[in-house]
Order: sequence, then C-alpha cells, then structure tokens
Amino acid sequence: MNRSGTVLALLAALATTPSSAQTPQVQTPFLQAFLFGDAQYSEQEGTVNDGFRLGQMVAHGNASLSERVVFFGELSISARSSGYSLAMERAIIRYEFSDRLKVSAGRYHTPVSHWNTEYHHGLWLQGSVARPEAIKFGSSYIPVHFVGAMVEGNLQGLPLYYGVGVGNGRGDNIAAAGDVGDVNARSAFVASASIRPRSLFGFRVGGAVYVDRISVGGVDLADELITSAHIVWKRGPVDAVAEFINVAHEPVAGGPSESSPAYYVHFGYRLSGDASDVMPYMRYEDMDISPGDVVFTGLLGDYAAFIAGVRYDFDDLAALKLEYRSEEFGAGPRVDAFYAQASFAIPVAGGS
Repeated sequence: MNRSGTVLALLAALATTPSSAQTPQVQTPFLQAFLFGDAQYSEQEGTVNDGFRLGQMVAHGNASLSERVVFFGELSISARSSGYSLAMERAIIRYEFSDRLKVSAGRYHTPVSHWNTEYHHGLWLQGSVARPEAIKFGSSYIPVHFVGAMVEGNLQGLPLYYGVGVGNGRGDNIAAAGDVGDVNARSAFVASASIRPRSLFGFRVGGAVYVDRISVGGVDLADELITSAHIVWKRGPVDAVAEFINVAHEPVAGGPSESSPAYYVHFGYRLSGDASDVMPYMRYEDMDISPGDVVFTGLLGDYAAFIAGVRYDFDDLAALKLEYRSEEFGAGPRVDAFYAQASFAIPVAGGS
C-alpha cells in the first residue's frame, strides 16, 4: 500500500456511501475526525489574479452514536474577496439496519456523479489539483449538493450497490442546494447503482439519474433530467476513471428539450521502487452547452481542457502537485495555465 493508502482506508470509515459504510463494531459513543487544507500558486494567460492562494480548510467528523446510528459532518472555511466564509458542506444522520439497508437524512454530495461522491472537500484526497470543470464546487452544471433523505445499501451475495433519494431540488441560485426548503412543489429524485465484482477488485461500473423542476424567482423554467455513467479501475498503481454526464432541460412554457453533455477521462499511474511516492496523471475534459438551453444560457459556456500533472507524496499525510492545463472557454482561444499545490491531511484522535 502506498503512503496515502493507509489514511485513505481510514477515510473509508468517514464516507457515507454503501461501499464504505459497514455496520460499526465500536464502543459507544465514538468520534473520528480529519482536517484537510491546501495552498497553491497559479499562473494563467490573460489574467491578473496570478499568485498565491490559500485553499479550503476542511473538517470531516464521523460519530458512531450507537452500533446502528452514525452521524457524519463536513465543514469548510473558504477564502473570499471580503474575508473568509464558513459553510456546512455535509451533515448526515444514518440508521444502519444492515449492509443491505441504510436510511439517512441530511445534506449530501449529490450521487449523480462518481467524482462528486468519491472525492469530497479536502484536495489531498484526490490526485489532481482540482475537480473536473463540470462538477466543480460552485458550478451550475449539476447540483453538487442535495438536501433530503436517502436509502442505500448493497444486495447480499451480489456486487450491486444502490442508492435512492428524494429531497429539495436546486435553489433560486441553481448552483446552490435547497437548504431552507424546496423552491417549488416538485421534489427532486435521485437514484444510483454500481457493480463492483469481487473477482475484479478496484473495478467499478455504474450510473445515476436525477429528476427535478427548476424554478428561479418563483417562475418555473424547465424540467431537468440528468443521467450519468462511469467506469473506474483503481488498483495497484493505476487510478483510471471515465465519466459521461448529460443534462437535459425541457422548458415548462413549451419547446424542445435541450441536452448539454459533458465527459472527462482521467488516468494516473504511481511509479514503482524508489519513485513510488510519485504519480503522474493526465485528464481530458469536454463540456458542450446547448445554445438554446433555457436554464444554462448566460450561466455556462462550452469548455474543453487537456491537463497533465504529477503528484508527489513527500510525506504520509502531505502532497505536492504540479499541473499544466490547456483550456478553452466558450469560443475563446486556448489558454495555458500552471498550478502548484501543497495539500495535507491531519487525523484527529477520537474515542469513546
């Protein structure tokens, strides 16, 4: 196992997905927590905001209230032009009947994208400097957060994992969740499933669907249907994932449905021997926004990027990433950018 693998295994206990949420066999109560942070330097053609930047400071906490009741929370502190802001990213209370059935309620990372539920806040967790553009935090492309209730688990004897949820849809600001209630009378619905064969450890294939009605300023704009599919191979030195997402909007006032697809392909490979702390990686991304989309017009444009970088785990709980990007925003020319990022994780001792 590589240097970061041990801590990633511990982080599995903090996750809220069925793959990592086994029935806890711990004393009551029990608390486990992690702190994450990062700082980076960036240079991009045509911008005046080059320089150093302090990234998010993030706290993950998992509390086993009993053998079946678990609470998970995630807080972030982010740098803004006016100062620093504190945000509740996730807060989930879950009752675990068994591995086959877990019922929870709270604020989630919407399970409509693999990356969105695999890599949470805390950039040390992921191999690259940033998320893919289509699913970055604060993006309007997909609802990154979801407030509601979920039923999830894995079917006994089968490598099938499922999740079904209902809750508040997007807010008036469609990049935000409906934290204080739904903006219309239409609840959002999300369902996901994945297959993880035991004979192919590290392999995963799955997909998801999300349905909602988008309203802004009290006006119903469109019925939204999001579908996605992903394939993952994460075993030994290989870290590979490909994902396709399609967002379709059908105007409530009438007219044709408009689809805006996006995809990314990410591949990383950890070197061996004395260089086992080094993982080169590359990624290609593409997002094609329909010009007739009643929701995205004026908010999002096309995007394409080629990314190449290297991650160096210079300590068990700290990493340095160097990354080059060649990006194209809308109809503009390609822009070159360079990023250097240092990130870390701090396990906080817990107990009963």
